[in-house]
Amino acid sequence: MFSSTEKILSVVMFVLVVGVGFSLMQYNSAMNEMSQLRQEQSEHVDQVNQEFKQRIKNVELDNIGQGKKIQQGQEMILANTKLIYAKADSLGSLIDDLAYEIKRVDRDLTKRIQNLQRDLEGLEDNFDSEKRRVRREASDMKKDIKKLMDEVFPPEEKK
Repeated sequence: MFSSTEKILSVVMFVLVVGVGFSLMQYNSAMNEMSQLRQEQSEHVDQVNQEFKQRIKNVELDNIGQGKKIQQGQEMILANTKLIYAKADSLGSLIDDLAYEIKRVDRDLTKRIQNLQRDLEGLEDNFDSEKRRVRREASDMKKDIKKLMDEVFPPEEKK
């Protein structure tokens, strides 16, 4: 059977393992979300670029020799370019915010793990000193029992 100190250490280790597992799940989830954001940003930029190229091609084909319509097409292109940059900046800002949060969570987890390690070391020291005390008491009890046995049942003297 486990002693109470071993039970406490087992519970502390279980809580530590669960906490680390949960932290790793959160970290992996954040990394997956960050990867997805980067992929969506790339797909969005590619999609906008394709639409942009297609519109330019259509405008050139439809408006050959029509300067006014070409100028309107250029204005649309400029508006689309501004939209692309605005969306890219927005996604970049979200990625930066997510990276900051991941770093903060990592710092917090590192601090918590260090605190748990320090607490475990303290428990180990307490356990070792308690073990030495119990052994000393057991040894003292054995001596007392032997002394009492000798008093109650004196050893037979040699003849």
